[in-house]
Amino acid sequence: MIWDLIAGFAVAAIVSLIACRVLIALGPIDHPSLARHEHKDPTPTSGGLGIALGFAAGLILVALVPDGAWAQITFASLKRVFLALGFACIFLAIGFWDDARPLSASIKFAAFALLSLCASLAIGAVQSFPFGESTVLMPTWAGVAGTTLWIFVMVNGVNFMDGANGLAMGSVAIGLLALAAISADQGSMAGIAVSLTTAGALCGFLYWNFPGGKLFAGDSGALFTGALAALASIVVIHRTGLSPLVPPILFFPLLADVLLTLAWRVYRRHSLLDGHSEHIYQILIRGGMSHAEIALTYWAAMAVCGGVGFLVARDPGVAPWVALPIMAFLAVVISAVVRRFADRRGVGGV
Repeated sequence: MIWDLIAGFAVAAIVSLIACRVLIALGPIDHPSLARHEHKDPTPTSGGLGIALGFAAGLILVALVPDGAWAQITFASLKRVFLALGFACIFLAIGFWDDARPLSASIKFAAFALLSLCASLAIGAVQSFPFGESTVLMPTWAGVAGTTLWIFVMVNGVNFMDGANGLAMGSVAIGLLALAAISADQGSMAGIAVSLTTAGALCGFLYWNFPGGKLFAGDSGALFTGALAALASIVVIHRTGLSPLVPPILFFPLLADVLLTLAWRVYRRHSLLDGHSEHIYQILIRGGMSHAEIALTYWAAMAVCGGVGFLVARDPGVAPWVALPIMAFLAVVISAVVRRFADRRGVGGV
């Protein structure tokens, strides 16, 4: 059974690598037009199409292996997987459209919010939160709101963080590998299959993106992988009873940068819909760090959070409730220190 999953990962990586090479030659071009863009030269984009093709090839291979991992997936999980793939493909299509003919921030905000709500209702809202020996059951409306917010934040978060070569896509790949490990430990074959094949496809893309930036994922890649990461987490939660606090731990470095930057902009009374360059990674670029150094720093943080997530997932009660606040406190401290230092150096961003 393990070999078909490894083969799915490998095929996803190879197909993605080849498809991304074709996109370098024939795909749309990203022309830097905004001050917040970190690149200066026109660069092929929409690598998300290559990622999607690689993911599809890897998942199809896993599904075609007789008596393999796919055969172990329950009907309920299979239904959720196909719904997740459908919504991820819609996000992919919107992202590709935006790569070719940029959409306004307000239109994207409304579309992402609506899609996130529909995905939450279709796949099933998360309402149960294990705590100690008991379970906190949220009201239906609160579960729908929370699940919708999780999808919306993940999709936008990955998109916001996709501004340095390898940072966002490599970070998502590491988070998905951790989710695959948790799925294996807790018996969710659907979680393993989706997480591994997506991670494999991302590895194929990263060959061209990191560190040289020969191809960008574009909005198509960021929205597609962000949606898959969010929705795969929901599938695993429904299948295993995993604490809903664990997925935010797995993707914490990305989420912390995004949410604390938005909080910073609210504090400074800046519009949340306007483009800006106030993310921590953007500050670090202006401070002199290379794209490769920044990506590797975030990857290391993702690996640590993945390890923490795997450990606390084994204790669905109290451990996630302790780990997440501690991580949030540390993130606030780090963000405050970096921003204060950046303001003194005049590289804080606008």
